[in-house]
This record gives sequence, structure tokens and C-alpha cells, in this order.
Amino acid sequence: MKTILIFLYFLCILSETTHAQSLKDLFLKMPQEVCPSLSEYNRLEMVDNQKNGKPMQTRNHFRTLSEMKELTDDYAHIAVSKSSEKELKMLPTQEGAPIIMVISTVLCDSLADSSVEFYDTNWQPLPLLTHFSLPPTDQFRRITINPTTNQLTVTSQNPFRLRTDGSDKPLEPQVFTNTFHWQTEESHFVQDGL
Repeated sequence: MKTILIFLYFLCILSETTHAQSLKDLFLKMPQEVCPSLSEYNRLEMVDNQKNGKPMQTRNHFRTLSEMKELTDDYAHIAVSKSSEKELKMLPTQEGAPIIMVISTVLCDSLADSSVEFYDTNWQPLPLLTHFSLPPTDQFRRITINPTTNQLTVTSQNPFRLRTDGSDKPLEPQVFTNTFHWQTEESHFVQDGL
């Protein structure tokens, strides 16, 4: 009987140590460098507010309001300020241990600029290109010259457009085309229509 109790005790300890961490746990352990304006106390306050059914808000280091828009076991969306957001997502890997993707977005007027970083569950940075491959550069900008008309055409496109309305439907790439003609007197290309 004593050996069975000891075995069950060790089994409980083993299951506790191998228990997968949720993003809530990792969010609380997140280093300050990942989100400098939120202290450990701020993050704890947001999680506690969720447990108590209160709005997940806190005053950050800049004395402005930060709000957790959504917090689940594998996703977090934080409005750090009126002009910046953080999204954290746990991603499964083939190796078994999940990784954390952090998307930092800065809003300027109606334009958003985002950066992506990857971390392991100990918040050690991972190389970006190991988890994300860049498309060929011709998907961003294509330059053609028509030798008969001496026109230069530059086509730029934005293949990575993310939806902000929560829909899964992908957005069509934005395409911009500018045509230039050679101006002999000035020895350079001039944009058509100007």
C-alpha cells in the first residue's frame, strides 16, 4: 500500500511538471523587453481582472490605459496604447514544443506597420527566417521597359494584407502601377500624367 501511494505521489509530480503551459502563464512570465510599457504587475492585474470578470485594463508605465482585448490559452490581443497593439499566439511545431509568435503593430493615422518575432516558451528569441520565409522580390516590385516607346513601368504590390475585421477571407493584394517616359532634354524618366 505504501509503495502504491509513493508511486501515485511521483505520478502527480510528474504530471504537474509536464503540464503544458498556457499563453496566460507565459504572458505573466514574459520579459519586460517584449512589451516595455507593461510591467509584471500590469500583466498580473489584467489576468486577475479576467478571472474576476472585470474589464482587463491597467495603467501602463506611461500612465495611459492598456487593455487586453482577448486572452485565451493560446492567444492574446493587447491594445497597449491608442496607437500600438501586441498580439501573442502560441503555434504548434513538429518538434512538439510550441513557439510564441509576437506581432507588434504601430498605428499611424489609418496605416498600420507591424513586425513579427518568434520566441520559445522560455522567451528566448528564435531566428525569424526559420519560421517565416520571404517571397521572391518580384512579388513586391516589377520594372519593365518598353523599348519602342521608351516607357518605364513600375508595378508595386503588397502581397501581405491582413484583415482587421476578424474574417478569415484573405484580402486581394494591393497593386500600384506608375508609368514613366524618357525626357531627352533632362536625361531622366518623368512620371506620365505629371
